[in-house]
Amino acid sequence: MSSQVEKSVVVTSVTLLSALALVATVLFLVGALVGLVNSVAPDDGSRKQTVALDRIKPVARVSTALPKPAGEVKMTGQEVYNKVCAACHMAGVLGAPKVGDKALWQPRFAQGFDTLVNHAVTGIRAMPAKGGDPSLTETHIKDAIIYMLGETGIKVDVAEAAPAAEAAPAAPQ
Repeated sequence: MSSQVEKSVVVTSVTLLSALALVATVLFLVGALVGLVNSVAPDDGSRKQTVALDRIKPVARVSTALPKPAGEVKMTGQEVYNKVCAACHMAGVLGAPKVGDKALWQPRFAQGFDTLVNHAVTGIRAMPAKGGDPSLTETHIKDAIIYMLGETGIKVDVAEAAPAAEAAPAAPQ
């Protein structure tokens, strides 16, 4: 045999083996793909149902249960004043005594500190109960009144106000 024939046989053999290897690889991959497709569960409509339920679910729920109290928030008298009281007592809205106007505060303080606190807690004339913030405790109100009186120049004996403040938490709610 000639060398050209031998080369032709070798090239043909290598090409044939490469083609067979390529065909075997393709058949293996097709078999793996068929096995994978057969292992996927058929769609029973549950995904469509879940999507539909998500689309039509209510935006909010109505609850008739009373909310749990978050616990007492620690605030100073000045913080309570700035948060709630200043809106009216800074400008004297609807007859509220302005902070710093001793002539308006003196007659109110003459009625007694406990009376001032009681009026602030329950509301009086145009003033709503607790200044309109029901989350405030009686201690918050007392601290705010002591702060406002102090800013006005009226000295409040904190010892007089403290026993009343300590007795308030002991009362049943």
